[in-house]
Amino acid sequence: MKPLLRLDDIYKRFGSKEVLQRISLDIQRGEIISLLGKSGSGKSTLLNVIAGFESPQQGSVTLGAREITHTPANKRDIGFVFQNYALFPHMNVLENITFGISHLPKKEQRSKAAQLLELVQLQAYANSYPHQLSGGQQQRIALIRAMALEPELILLDEPFSGIDAILKTQIQKQLLQILRATQKTALIVTHDAKEAMAMSDKIIYLENGRITQYDTPENIYRNPKTKEIATSFGVANFLQRDGKLYCLRPEACSLARDGEFPVNVTHCMFEGERFNVEVRLQNTFLRLFCSSRPQNNQLRLSIDWDKAVELEKIN
Repeated sequence: MKPLLRLDDIYKRFGSKEVLQRISLDIQRGEIISLLGKSGSGKSTLLNVIAGFESPQQGSVTLGAREITHTPANKRDIGFVFQNYALFPHMNVLENITFGISHLPKKEQRSKAAQLLELVQLQAYANSYPHQLSGGQQQRIALIRAMALEPELILLDEPFSGIDAILKTQIQKQLLQILRATQKTALIVTHDAKEAMAMSDKIIYLENGRITQYDTPENIYRNPKTKEIATSFGVANFLQRDGKLYCLRPEACSLARDGEFPVNVTHCMFEGERFNVEVRLQNTFLRLFCSSRPQNNQLRLSIDWDKAVELEKIN
């Protein structure tokens, strides 16, 4: 299947600083992809290269059948939802949505805007102004403003950063439902691993301008390639064995009478459905989950080495 978006050997530097180093990837039509990495990893620059706000020194960007590496941003058939939503404060919701489709007849503009407002259940806010909307409502308006242009691809830059944590899960679900219902292809930049796992078909993880893993949420959790990825996607334990470094998720560790390693319990915290237990194995601290509180501090640890993942060394 031919990808909707293809990046081939993208290289970008600012002065002497290499920000993106030979990035290549494919995104299929209808996929929702998250782009994750620590601050300075290059994710915003990569998004800007795809959007057309930055040009690479090397490599190509192809959307569908078109090579768009040096095509202006407004000619790319790509929608962009900015981190701050960038709604026009002097325009009401209807005017914001129809701004990019002003070349269409007025009746068609209003019909399309009405359909999109119904999609996000904000029909009653057509005449409201951005400052009268909540953060979640502003986000949905910014999304359908981008969708009004009927782009091939939608890029979202940290779309949940300004939303209260209590509402975030609900709004993530709404956004996902909208993207799925319209069969849109989306690339979402985020710094939140849980957010990425909940939203995505696949996750791109950047480290120092390189893709170190491009995988499904399940595989990136169960089989992380690097130590940074392992720690970004949940509780991770690290042990050396035969000169190699392994990642062990808590579910690979258990306390048992016939365990192979003697350990001391250093901390135990009740979390409702389980106990979060920290043990010390020589000079290494490990985390695991237990259904009941350990009855003494000197126990034995059993490790399921079949669940251990050898980590790559990233230069």
